[in-house]
Amino acid sequence: MDDQFLSIINQAIEDNIDNEKFSVEDLAQSVGLSRSAMHRKLMKLIGKSASDLITEKRILKAKELLENNVATTSEIAYRVGFSDPSYFNKVFRKYFNISPGDIRKDGVVDKKYLLSEKGEKPGAAKSKNLLIKTVAIIAIMIVIGGVIYFLIKSKKPVEKSIAVLPLNNLTGVPENSYIIDGMQDVLIGELGQIKSVRVISRTSTLRYRNSEMLLPDIAKELGVNTIVEGSVRCLGDSLCLIIQLIDVFPKERHLLANEYIDDMRNALKIQKTAVKDIAQNINIRLTNEQKQLLTETRQVDPETYKDYLRGLYQINLGTPESFNTGISYMQKALKRDPGEPLAHAGLALGYALLGHGYLEAPDAFRTAEAAANKALKIDPNLDEAYIAIAMLNTYNFWNWPKAQDAFEDALARNPNNEIAHAHYAWYHVLFDNKEESLYHARMATVLEPLSPAYYSWLAWLYVYFEEFEKAEIEVRKSLELMENLPYGNTVLGWVYLHKKEYQKAIETHQKLPLNYPFFKMVLAYTYVQAGEMDKAIALRNEVEDEAKHTWVNPFERGLLAGMVGDSDMAFELLEEAREHHYYPTNHINVILPGMKFLDNDPRYYALFKEMNLPDKMPIYASKSIKE
Repeated sequence: MDDQFLSIINQAIEDNIDNEKFSVEDLAQSVGLSRSAMHRKLMKLIGKSASDLITEKRILKAKELLENNVATTSEIAYRVGFSDPSYFNKVFRKYFNISPGDIRKDGVVDKKYLLSEKGEKPGAAKSKNLLIKTVAIIAIMIVIGGVIYFLIKSKKPVEKSIAVLPLNNLTGVPENSYIIDGMQDVLIGELGQIKSVRVISRTSTLRYRNSEMLLPDIAKELGVNTIVEGSVRCLGDSLCLIIQLIDVFPKERHLLANEYIDDMRNALKIQKTAVKDIAQNINIRLTNEQKQLLTETRQVDPETYKDYLRGLYQINLGTPESFNTGISYMQKALKRDPGEPLAHAGLALGYALLGHGYLEAPDAFRTAEAAANKALKIDPNLDEAYIAIAMLNTYNFWNWPKAQDAFEDALARNPNNEIAHAHYAWYHVLFDNKEESLYHARMATVLEPLSPAYYSWLAWLYVYFEEFEKAEIEVRKSLELMENLPYGNTVLGWVYLHKKEYQKAIETHQKLPLNYPFFKMVLAYTYVQAGEMDKAIALRNEVEDEAKHTWVNPFERGLLAGMVGDSDMAFELLEEAREHHYYPTNHINVILPGMKFLDNDPRYYALFKEMNLPDKMPIYASKSIKE
């Protein structure tokens, strides 16, 4: 396979030896790879970049023509793709340590003038070979010792883990990138249904688009031992998907290189076939149920499916604007085909994610629930639909048994779904189930190892469970990935509060986007803890002035009122938030760590009873409060 690849590369360069415009991108297109993927492969096989290889081929051809005295030096420069004879002379001298003119005088090159293939000076090869042999012997001894140690000390089977890198768009149409990115997400979702393999989520792989990092380095960062690279050549009436499967550790080797071509109507069949081939080549034994799921396929309407993929891409971007765009694509797909379950599931998930912090519209939540139920009625195996139902019932409807069942159904169908794990953690914290909450929060970071949000969420939960050292470790990871991430700085400020480093806490929380009332509430709480009540009152007044002109979540207004001593207004607003199920009222005891300013009021504990949550009354509460 490697010989065939190099043969195609060399032939493509030779065919274009006189074409000065022949570029690295053109060479990558000839072998059906992205520039970055071709670079990694060439560096592995011959230790040279594509640009260096093209230049080397041109110079060697020029040397051959000069030795045969077929034309002038300038003419030969043009024949091998150099538009500037002076630059040609410079490059030629760099390679051979002799000018083109000197070669023409004698007809041949005196070998004593030549550099070696790797640019070594004469006489260097012998000593270098001796050094290489010595180093090789030492390396072999180290490797043998390591293998022996591993065999003696470790009997634990190697975990099967895989990352699907962004698919390359070789269709020649930039607009198709949205569709192709959606296809990557579908492949990850199909692989994720296999319980015996850990599959990295799409978001963490995006940073490697067009990256020239070597595969072992990518695999190390993602914590996987297998990489999938792929590309799409044609898109329209037909779909051409090219998949390469590379086992990275302990030694890089290609396990699979296939091209899947079929009508666009059979897009699901193509993807499921590719997943079956990947599973087979990494020695995963599929259960009968998994085999059946990967065998059962149906045809799709091409345009409907493309709109679904476009919508999936937008929803995965994770901004309010992209959520709305993604939802509109899902609606467009359903207008064309009202019976497409994937679009129903995508619409439901889009609304559910949008409702987690950005949207307070009961009608939208009902629309999401209806879409999820329609999707499951058509296809009961769509984990996205179960996740939507789980999130809606956790954050908006507060139907705890239904939420738990939906989370379990989602993870039963796709144990690698990081969204399900991340939000299931916040379900379990409602019931003070520490072990389950932290397990699922950690799993989200394992499946999405480059997500700053999930590290900050895990750190937030550690703060709630009063494990502040662990909280600081995780939040530092979060802020390394994204400097000034709002939730990251929120948790870091709380860590400083725990250490009684009040000035650091204030400075950290002053970095928050204070145009949002939620973050004003966080900063006000920090001022209260630091004994600067006047500043907390000023922030509370700002939010109340804002509420005169626009809607502000009563939950945030209620906590602000409570922390500055206005208890009656606090509970009036909190009761309004509870009555309308405004997010995040059900997480009131998690939102601000160590919140005590409402503890002495029985109305606080009544909120939990009204939300059908466990009694949060502390053991030190007075008898009158309990009564």
